[in-house]
Amino acid sequence: GQLCRIARPTESAITLVAPAHLEGFGSIERVAAAKGEIASGLGADALFYVNNNNAWCRRIGEHYQGRKIHFGEDTDYAIESLHYDKSGEMRLALRPIGELRLPLPIPVQAENVLLAVCIALQHGVNDFEEPLRAACATSTRFRVESLGPLTIIDDSYNANPASMEAALAALAAHPGPGRKLAALGGMRELGDDAARWHRELGEAAGRHGIGALFARGEFACAMIDGARQAGVGLADQFDTHAAIAEAIAATAQAGDVLLVKGSRGYAMERVIDELRTRYGAAAHTARTADQHGG
Repeated sequence: GQLCRIARPTESAITLVAPAHLEGFGSIERVAAAKGEIASGLGADALFYVNNNNAWCRRIGEHYQGRKIHFGEDTDYAIESLHYDKSGEMRLALRPIGELRLPLPIPVQAENVLLAVCIALQHGVNDFEEPLRAACATSTRFRVESLGPLTIIDDSYNANPASMEAALAALAAHPGPGRKLAALGGMRELGDDAARWHRELGEAAGRHGIGALFARGEFACAMIDGARQAGVGLADQFDTHAAIAEAIAATAQAGDVLLVKGSRGYAMERVIDELRTRYGAAAHTARTADQHGG
C-alpha cells in the first residue's frame, strides 16, 4: 500500500498468488491480501489486469471495483495451444494474435508472455515476437547450457513450491533420451509447514519421473524422504555445492538433463560453477593428451 502511494501506478497486474513468503505473512490468505494492495492502491481511472488462471487473482479481481481486463481461461486473451518444436523452442498460439516462437524452456512462462501481450495490446503495440525474443535473451531465469555430458537447466535464481513444481514438470518434458536429474536447494520463508512443503517437493520429483535428486538445505532430509517414497531411484542430501557436483559427475551419462534450482540463500549456481571447473579441467586434460598422442 505504501509503495502504491509513492508510485501512484495507473495500471497493475498480479501474475500469481502461490505459497511463498509464508514465514513473514503466516498464510497464503495473507499473501493474497498483501498482493491485493496493488489493486486497492489504484486510482479511479486506472486499469487492473486479472489472471483468470489463478483462483486467488480472480478473488482479488472480484473485489476490485475499477476498470479491469481479464486474461487467461474463458477470456479474450488466452493460450490456445503450446508445444515445443524439434529445436526445443516454444510454439505458443495466443488469442487474439496468433502464434509466437520463443526460446522459453518452461511451459508456465507462457502465462507471463500472455500478460505482456495483453498489456501491449491496450497500448497499440502490434510487434510481439522479436521484442519478446530479445527479452528472453537477457533473462536470468531458466538458462540452458551444455556442460560435459549434461544439458543443464539453470533456474538457480529462486524457488517456492509452485515454481519448483513447474520446473520439475519442464525437466520431465525436456526432449532427449537421457535421464532427468535435479540438484535442488531448499525453499525458504515457508513457515511452520516448511518440512511438509519439502516432503511434497520430493514426492513431486517422483511423480515427474526424475531419476536422481541431489538435495541441499535445512529441510533436505524431508525432501529426500518424499523422493524415496515416491520411487526416485537415487536421492541423497549433501552439505556443500562441491559434494553435489562430485555426486552428479559420478553418475552423469551422455544425454542426461540436469535442473539446478533453489532459494536465493542456497546459491545453487555454485553447483554449476563446480561442474564447469570439473568438466573444463577434464576437457583441457583430454586436449593435452591428444596433442601429445596420449
